[in-house]
Amino acid sequence: RAVPTARRPVVKFYHKQSGLAGDISIDNRLALLNTRFLQLCTEADERVRPLVYAVRLWAKQQGLAGNPSGGGPLLNNYALTLLLLFFLQTRSPPVLPTVAWLRDVAGDEDRAVVGGWDCSFPRDVASLEPSTNTESACSLLAEFFHVFGDFDFLGQVISLREGRALPLPAPDVPEGLKLGALNLQDPFELSHNVAANVNEKTASRFGRCCRDAAKYCRSLQYRRKSSKGRAWGLTRLFQPGAVEPGAASAGAFLISIPLDDAGGSQQLCREAGGRSPWFWEVCAAIAFVLRDVLKCDCTAGKTPRAPSEESGLPEDSTPSEKDSAL
Repeated sequence: RAVPTARRPVVKFYHKQSGLAGDISIDNRLALLNTRFLQLCTEADERVRPLVYAVRLWAKQQGLAGNPSGGGPLLNNYALTLLLLFFLQTRSPPVLPTVAWLRDVAGDEDRAVVGGWDCSFPRDVASLEPSTNTESACSLLAEFFHVFGDFDFLGQVISLREGRALPLPAPDVPEGLKLGALNLQDPFELSHNVAANVNEKTASRFGRCCRDAAKYCRSLQYRRKSSKGRAWGLTRLFQPGAVEPGAASAGAFLISIPLDDAGGSQQLCREAGGRSPWFWEVCAAIAFVLRDVLKCDCTAGKTPRAPSEESGLPEDSTPSEKDSAL
C-alpha cells in the first residue's frame, strides 16, 4: 500500500508467512544513519536493548503505542526508543553519551552530512569508553517511569544531541521544528519533532501511565513474589491495563452495578431467574456506553443465583455479592 503523503513517501507491506509488517522507501539516507545510531547505542551497553524492548512492550500494553483504533495518535516505536536513550544520557553517571560528544570523537571515515545535517558519529563501538554507571536494568526502568511521570513535555524540547531538555522558548531550537504536546528532537535532523503527531491527551495519558508504573515499581508487589498467586514483578508491569499495586487481577477491573434494597435487588430477585426486562435494558445501555463510546472491552460477570424464598435474596449471598456485575 503506497503512502505518498507521508513525510518520507513509503510503500507499506505485510509479509503473510512471518506476520511481519514493514515499510519500503528510497534514498532515505537519514533513516539509514538513524538505524546505525540506534545499533551503536545497543552495542555500547548491554542494558540498552532489554530496556528498549521493555518500554515498547509496556507502552503497547497500556495502549500508548501501536496502531491507533479510534484512540487518537499514539507514540511510535522510534519515539519511545529515543525517549529511553535520552533518559540514559541523563543518568549520573550517564549510560550513553550525547550525540554532540559522538560527533566530536568521530573519525574522518565517520563524517557524514545529509541534507545539511551533521550526522557524524563513530561506527565502531570499540571507540567508546564503557559507562561507569552500575545501576541495574530494573532500577533504570523504574527511574524511567519516575522521570517522565512528572516531565514538562509542553515547556521543553528533548534533545539527544545535547543530552538535556531545552526550555521553551530557546535560541537552540531551530526554525521549522513543529512544537506540540510532546517535543522530541531527532538526533540529527534537528528540525524534525518525531512525536509531532502526539496530542495533549495522549501526552497527558503517557505521563499518568508513567506515574502509575513508577508507583507500582516502589511497591512490594514489584519486588517480591506474591503469596496469593497474583502477577508480580515485571510480569505484572507488562500486562494490559492500568498498573495498580495489589490489584487482584492484572489488566482488568470490575465495574459493579449496585442494586439497593429499595426497589433494586428485591425487585430483581422477584423475577424468574433474577432476570427482569429492565435489568437487561440497563445492562445493554451500559454496555453500549463502555464498548461503543468509551471503547472498552466488555465481559459478562457471574450470573446471579436463584433467589431464596425466605429472604428474597440469592442463596448463600453476602453483602458483597448483592451487586450484579457487567
